[in-house]
Amino acid sequence: MAARTLPAKDQLKICFAHVAYRMGERFALRNTGMQSFEVRSLDELSSRIGEADVLLVSGLWRNEMIAKAPRLAFIQSISAGLDQYSRDSLSAAGIRLASAQGANERAVAEHAIALILALARQIPQARDNQTARKWRGMISDIGQREDELGGKTLAIVGMAASARGSPRWPRHSTCV
Repeated sequence: MAARTLPAKDQLKICFAHVAYRMGERFALRNTGMQSFEVRSLDELSSRIGEADVLLVSGLWRNEMIAKAPRLAFIQSISAGLDQYSRDSLSAAGIRLASAQGANERAVAEHAIALILALARQIPQARDNQTARKWRGMISDIGQREDELGGKTLAIVGMAASARGSPRWPRHSTCV
């Protein structure tokens, strides 16, 4: 089926669907004049999906909703992964899908480095000991001590799109 067309801006209705993110509130502050609504649960999304032309969603999507969404023309997944979406079913219904692949790549990389440092310096154990007011003496077994990173070599092996040989996707969204 050909891609469904979006209605004119004054007829467009956007649904923001996430259990925690307040995307609809932030969108309203932009005063676009476009209609929108926000849902916070699977049941609420399922009952209102038929009103939406555009859906911004993460975690709440179920492919069974396609049958309930005669107006839906575009889904913007606000997460990088698209495993929960049946691309074949969406394509057959004329619904376009975009992901946010790459949008969090810097945050994820920085978090990985933070975790490496936390593990090397035994920060989780130190936090737990401090909370428990447990103070330890000097440890003679070098394998049990916090490790210093000076002079060490670290190899990072990743599975990012570029590491798999895939073409680099646009920075914030990709239509499939």
